[in-house]
Amino acid sequence: MNIISEKASPQRRLRLSHRSQSKKVYSRSGRVSSLIKLFFPAIALAIVGLTFAWPQIMPDKRKFGVTANLVEEIGVDGLLIEHPKYVGMDNSQRPYQISAISAAQKDKSDDQVLLQGPKADIFLNTSGWIAIDSNQGVYYRSNQVLELSGDVTVFHDKGYEFRTNSLKIDLLNGIGSSTSHVNVHGLAGEISSQGLEIDREGTRVLFTGKTKAILRGSRGSNL
Repeated sequence: MNIISEKASPQRRLRLSHRSQSKKVYSRSGRVSSLIKLFFPAIALAIVGLTFAWPQIMPDKRKFGVTANLVEEIGVDGLLIEHPKYVGMDNSQRPYQISAISAAQKDKSDDQVLLQGPKADIFLNTSGWIAIDSNQGVYYRSNQVLELSGDVTVFHDKGYEFRTNSLKIDLLNGIGSSTSHVNVHGLAGEISSQGLEIDREGTRVLFTGKTKAILRGSRGSNL
């Protein structure tokens, strides 16, 4: 604390007054700096916490199985199963499995199962396999037919990938077809067509309609 004497010269009183004001400003600045040091880490911690909590606060609608259209289709008394799995065998005793985010039926006896986010794993005679996924699907239990729609992707373990908007698979007989545009990518090249047919228990694929193929040679050159 500075005491300014009345006998001090005007210049000395002015210097002492400035020094006192400077100490007050420095003291206030120190308090503000301390508050900032405490305040900003708290904000950062709150942002990190909100980042982790946001998926719980605002869930992804694409992963939510119950929609207004679904309730309207199966009725309020319909059945809804979360993360279902269906397993079966085709005529050649090859296993397959169908899973989904959710499945819905009008009742237990309903042959038609509506699928959200379906995935299918199918084993082939040659010990290979294919994996399929799409946005929506319908599984007919009695004849083991799977109809897929919306961003359908088929991946073969040999490195081939099929993309189309719709695909119908007869799981019992190992055949399938699509009337939508198809794109295929693989080590041997690329193929685009207006549709496809799968026969011979999944061992042969026939591309239908207008088809374009870019095939690569053994050294990666286009043919």
